[in-house]
Amino acid sequence: MNRLAPHAVSKLVSLPAKGLDASAPLKPDLVQKHLDKVLVSAEMCRSKKLCQFLRFTVDEVLQGHGSELKEYAIAIGVFRRGREFDPGADPIVRVQARRLRAKLERYYQNEGRDEPVRIEYPVGSYSPVFTRARPAISEKVDLAIQKIAILPFLSLGMADYAYFSDGLTEDLVHALSSSTVRVVGRVSCSEFKGLALDIRKIGEHLGVCAIVSGSVRMEGTRLRVMAQLVDSATGINVWSGVFDRELDGILATQARISQEIAAAVQCQLARAAGETVSMAAGSAGT
Repeated sequence: MNRLAPHAVSKLVSLPAKGLDASAPLKPDLVQKHLDKVLVSAEMCRSKKLCQFLRFTVDEVLQGHGSELKEYAIAIGVFRRGREFDPGADPIVRVQARRLRAKLERYYQNEGRDEPVRIEYPVGSYSPVFTRARPAISEKVDLAIQKIAILPFLSLGMADYAYFSDGLTEDLVHALSSSTVRVVGRVSCSEFKGLALDIRKIGEHLGVCAIVSGSVRMEGTRLRVMAQLVDSATGINVWSGVFDRELDGILATQARISQEIAAAVQCQLARAAGETVSMAAGSAGT
């Protein structure tokens, strides 16, 4: 049985960014410099309208007009809507704001994870806030902490039961989240649902060492769940399992299967983490 490549785990291990004094106010030129980096990042550079949304709202806040950032102002200033724009009939600002929040989240999880500044949009607000990354508490590197993604499980030939696979995915996210395993948020993974993409590209995009995926099939009261764990650095299937069950209550069945899958995945991750720690200890002694 193949195991997770040690470098697939260790690639996520890095020293925490050295934060600045969290109590010190952020200077406008520091925010502008950070904004320029975000706009040319791989995550943002191809989304012209979202870049305009980001720059417009950041500039307004820096000029002291943050309280005026309402749907109407953004629709006219960014999306070129007319004066007759009706937020109740046209949801463009709300939709694009959700997209922008998701992109910023991915940026700070990956290429911008060491940036000392953060631009965030509180839920329900279009006025960005600027914060400093939390300062490092310790220089100690914990090689046992791993970051994984769980792609939405697919419902094969059973559109009416898609809710079962969605619930199973959510239960699995909960079951696998622990002090040593970090699971990427469901929203960040949902864009890959049903897409036939190279798993290595998905892993690189999400910044994870491994990816869990699977499918659900149902025939009468019989249920079959297939799950697999893939090394995102090599694309190699590390573990797979088939779970045949009688559907004895939706919630109870989801809970049992998610716990069994989580146990198998955690076993593989623990084994890989042990190998990585051993390699690091050996390197330190040479």
